[in-house]
Amino acid sequence: MPDNFGRYFVNAIVAGLLGRITGVIKAEIARAKEEIARKLKGIGVGIGLLVGAGVFGFFATGVLVTAAILGLAEVWPAWLAALTVGGALLLLVLILAGIGASLIKKNKDLTPHESIDNVKSAVGLS
Repeated sequence: MPDNFGRYFVNAIVAGLLGRITGVIKAEIARAKEEIARKLKGIGVGIGLLVGAGVFGFFATGVLVTAAILGLAEVWPAWLAALTVGGALLLLVLILAGIGASLIKKNKDLTPHESIDNVKSAVGLS
């Protein structure tokens, strides 16, 4: 009987440890999914801002071309107004592109570092 008790005791300890490790790994996989989703959302916002910058860049180019034409056709007021609007649109393009690029750069690493570190510490690898 003592042999069976020892065997059951060891089996219960192993099962308990495996259950705990499995639970930790499942929880960390869920956290990793959330972390990746958060980073993908940041990349999506950055791409959206870059697309917006491209649209405004297209219109800014049209305005600047119009300003050059008006500058050659007229002597002063019309092309000065067009250059002012074109410059403002170009400034907006630069701001949106800068923000979008920084968001993409910040979120381009999709590795869930927090979850990996938590699993390593829970399993005892680090």
